[in-house]
Amino acid sequence: MKTWQKIGALTLFVLLLFAVRIYFLWRERNEPMVQRPKVAERQLTQDDVVQPRKLYIDSLDSARALNGKTVWIQSGYSLDYYPYASHRIEFTHRSGFLPGAQPLAIQTIITEKAPADLATRVPHGDKQVFAVFKLPNDDKEYATAIGFIQGGDSTYYCDQIFYYDDPRSIYSYWGPKVWAAIDQHTAIPGMNELQAAMSLGVVQQSESSDIGNRTVDYDAGGKKWSVTFQNDKATVIKQD
Repeated sequence: MKTWQKIGALTLFVLLLFAVRIYFLWRERNEPMVQRPKVAERQLTQDDVVQPRKLYIDSLDSARALNGKTVWIQSGYSLDYYPYASHRIEFTHRSGFLPGAQPLAIQTIITEKAPADLATRVPHGDKQVFAVFKLPNDDKEYATAIGFIQGGDSTYYCDQIFYYDDPRSIYSYWGPKVWAAIDQHTAIPGMNELQAAMSLGVVQQSESSDIGNRTVDYDAGGKKWSVTFQNDKATVIKQD
């Protein structure tokens, strides 16, 4: 093949590739557009932008900064508590479970080894860390586990189980009707999931992960509740 023939063949090949590319661009631009279904974006609520204060407690020293202060229960009905007398925790006489928004006047932070057969949500470790506290209008002292020590390591759950500021001031816009229900540890129509968890606790389960549009079963210290939410409002409330 002569040189001019090779150049001509190469030029024709390039023009052919260019034409094919133009064709596919034309077809792509002239095909009916397929509208992708729009995913509904969840709008941020006032609750979503509230950021309760954290202390990032990670040692006995930092935990003991709570001595003499009042904290409020954030993870309702998940913490069991026991009488504390003569510098000992009476593990055989559990007092109950601490409900949400319950204020605790912290007296001191101690460590103690819990009985091996004691059922607790906080791991036993080598020793558990306890907050010794008083309840309003009660002179007795009680203790609840807030962390554990294992070897040279320790883990604390304070930021998950406590509010360091009164939740009634953090969520003051919830209004007196909702707060009255929370004080009575009951659910009322119109409550959202956060409010229901504050009232009925965090020991809960649901077959759906669509928060605000599902049915949630609660165990409020042995009392069973079932609450159905639509658009993050309680619509059906049942108590066993």
